[in-house]
Amino acid sequence: MNYLDTSALIKRFVDERGTPLVQAILAREGLFATANIAYAEVYAGLARRHRERDLSPAEYAGACRQFEHDWQGCLRVDLSGPVLDVARQLIQRHPLKGFDAIHLASAYRLHTELGEAITFVAADNRLLRAAEAEGLTVINPESPAARRR
Repeated sequence: MNYLDTSALIKRFVDERGTPLVQAILAREGLFATANIAYAEVYAGLARRHRERDLSPAEYAGACRQFEHDWQGCLRVDLSGPVLDVARQLIQRHPLKGFDAIHLASAYRLHTELGEAITFVAADNRLLRAAEAEGLTVINPESPAARRR
């Protein structure tokens, strides 16, 4: 299963570097997972791009509609006590920001609860290094090497 953090997930709705690979991953795999915090993070990113005129009103509305549709079909990881405990441990082991640690902890918990491989998709190299160190397979959709997969 693919876990998308916000830096990867927003590429589904905004055309930027890495968008084609995220689109391909979602077309091929369908179901993806993310943390519940991604809901507010994606909306914040879309609103910022709209305010900065990177998205027209019609593009913004379309991106929001598509996000709501995708949100209903994705596997969402709740911000629970166990996720927060793992996030705290990850912050002690790696130089992570708070929300990055929550995303990685969510993916890690999903991996342990489902007992299946999780591919962690993000466009943040520091976060990807931590995910790899924790035993997850990683993809940076902005990396030229990832495009060859």
